[in-house]
Amino acid sequence: MPNAKYGLEIPSFIVENVSLPAEVEQAIDKRSSMAAVGNLNDYVKFQMAEGMGKGDAGGGMAASAAQLGAGLAMGQQMMAAMGGNTSAASPASLAQPASAPVAAAPGAPELLSPADAAKVLGVAEADVMAALGDGSLKGKKIGTAWRITRGAIDEFLKT
Repeated sequence: MPNAKYGLEIPSFIVENVSLPAEVEQAIDKRSSMAAVGNLNDYVKFQMAEGMGKGDAGGGMAASAAQLGAGLAMGQQMMAAMGGNTSAASPASLAQPASAPVAAAPGAPELLSPADAAKVLGVAEADVMAALGDGSLKGKKIGTAWRITRGAIDEFLKT
C-alpha cells in the first residue's frame, strides 16, 4: 500500500460540503436568477404592472409616470385606429389642413424618427410607417428604429 509509509489508511472518503467564497455564491445566484427570469423585458413589464396595481401603496413616482405614459400611448393608439392625426393640435396646425405637406424646416435635424417625419409632413406616424414599409419613403432601419433623412422627405414630396 502507498499509505503504509505513514501508517494511515483511508478506506472511504466522503465530501459533505463544498463552500464557495461569498462573492462566487452571489455571482452564481445572480446568474441563475437571470436564467430563471428568461426574457428580462417581459419581466420588467410584469414588475411595472404589479407596481401599478398596488397604486399609491407601492408604486411611487415611477408608477405614476408609467401610468401617465400608458394612458397617453393608449389615447394615441385609439386616435390612430380611428384615422385621426396623433400629433397635438396647435393653432398653426389648425389653420393648415393636415393633408398639406410641410416643407422640412431649416432647423430640423438631418436624421428624423418616424414621429419627427410625421410632424414635418403633417401626417400620422402610422402613415409614415406605411410609406417606409412600401418603399415610397426611403429610410434606414437601425435595429428596431427607423431613421429618415431630410433629403428622403424632399424626394418623397416630389413624387
